Amino acid sequence: MKHVIFATALFPLATPLLADDIRLNAPVTAATLYSEGATLTRTVPFSAPAGTHELLITNLPESLDPMSVRVALNGAKLGAVTVRHERVYPNQQADSPELTAAKAALDDAVTALRTAEDNRTDILMKAEAAKARLAYLSTLQGPTDTAASPETITATLTLIGQETLAARQEIATAERQARVSIKILKDLQEAYSDARQLVDALTPSESDNAMLAISISADAATEGTLTLTHLTQRARWVPAYDVHLNNTDTPQLSIERGAFVSQYTDEDWTDVAVTLSTSRPDAQSDPSGLFPWRRHIEEKQQLMQKPASGRFAELDMSAAAPQMELAVVEDAAMYSFGDGINATYVYPTPVSVSSASDALHLALGTLDLTPETYAFANPMRDETAFLMAEATNDSGELILPSFEANFFLNGTYIGQQEMPLIAEGDDIDFSFGPINGLRLSDKVTNKITGDKGVLTSRNEQSETRVLTVDNLTGRTWELRLLGRVPYSEQEDLMITHQATPTPTETNYEDQRGILMWDHSLAAGERFEVELSHKIRWPSEMILR
Repeated sequence: MKHVIFATALFPLATPLLADDIRLNAPVTAATLYSEGATLTRTVPFSAPAGTHELLITNLPESLDPMSVRVALNGAKLGAVTVRHERVYPNQQADSPELTAAKAALDDAVTALRTAEDNRTDILMKAEAAKARLAYLSTLQGPTDTAASPETITATLTLIGQETLAARQEIATAERQARVSIKILKDLQEAYSDARQLVDALTPSESDNAMLAISISADAATEGTLTLTHLTQRARWVPAYDVHLNNTDTPQLSIERGAFVSQYTDEDWTDVAVTLSTSRPDAQSDPSGLFPWRRHIEEKQQLMQKPASGRFAELDMSAAAPQMELAVVEDAAMYSFGDGINATYVYPTPVSVSSASDALHLALGTLDLTPETYAFANPMRDETAFLMAEATNDSGELILPSFEANFFLNGTYIGQQEMPLIAEGDDIDFSFGPINGLRLSDKVTNKITGDKGVLTSRNEQSETRVLTVDNLTGRTWELRLLGRVPYSEQEDLMITHQATPTPTETNYEDQRGILMWDHSLAAGERFEVELSHKIRWPSEMILR
């Protein structure tokens, strides 16, 4: 049997926990990540004798949101579910085999380091003892008794010499051993540091924890499974792309898709099944409304009316301001392979992500497209043309927007650009850097501004400019060149223009006054465009 209920968020229980509590550790087993946030799933088996019990899950993060908790149970009858943030059991987790081995290695490293330090201390003590003996020997003198025989004097001096030599040899040996011990200690200290670093890396994150108390009952001893899901705002994923253009006789455009996954939940994820979703819980989730649009008229104000001042100025200005609708920016709709709205990517193998430490990169496969390449020239702004690749997203998949798009031309990194949202069937137009051999120039050859004489009431301005592209490369380029002429939306502002040769497109990409020429530019050739325009306006007006 299976029961699913909403979690009940309660204040800390006033009664002590039951004696037949069953404590469980429920690590994250699956995660569905969004642009901000994630749904976490924890599945854990349990064993319970007949009767009523409480399953206690103690390894939950302190940030657990009670309103998002959902519990499903197989193998027993589900009762009340309580989320507790105070008076919780300590979070007790068994060490992983890797951590157990790392701790044992750390203990060995500590023992070896302490043994080496003790050995060095012994060596230094021997050296100090030998130095003390040498100092004493230096104070000794031969026999002063005049009756002492030459043999006695000789024996005494020989003994002092031998002992002095032995002391000096002991000092030299100890100092050599001390120098060797320094190298041994350094190696052991490095080994200890590495062992400590490994233990720290394998030790799960420790923080304040919450606890889930789940009442269950069973008529007989049972083996069951508990599944817990809840939301967290402390995890996310962002798309990342490597875009490669192989610019050969048959160009190939490849988009290597990837994702960066990170989480700050205060617990490490180990062998978690990851699903990436394009759902955006942090974005607008319901449609905007419209407000009534009231129009009104007022008496005409004199153009040179003195602005209001004093304490009524703000009131007067706000009264004269027109009423406006709220501006709403709409997010582009995303589609998926399933529900027609959100795309999901299920990663094929479990992954591990440490809290606040890892930026995990997941490869999501490569999309191969067949592009058309051309040189884009804007002489009025740039000094060189740029290599462009144009294609259609016929991959059948959505390409998500990202700030992490690296671009490569023939295997060489050229820079990073934003990746726009590209739906299936959308056109793609990527730039792959400057073509230094396509030189651009923009020269104004004639410009006249002034009135037309004393009998006229109009001013006039005329301009002629020449745009050129010189192909200094050794190949032919399909060229798209942009130019611009002014346009008017006022009856009294009259503009005429001419373009030679005739442009391929006017109002390029629905931009008024932007002209575009398609031209096949052979090696060593020059392409030249002449633009001229004339503007006329009333003399009492100012041209902007």
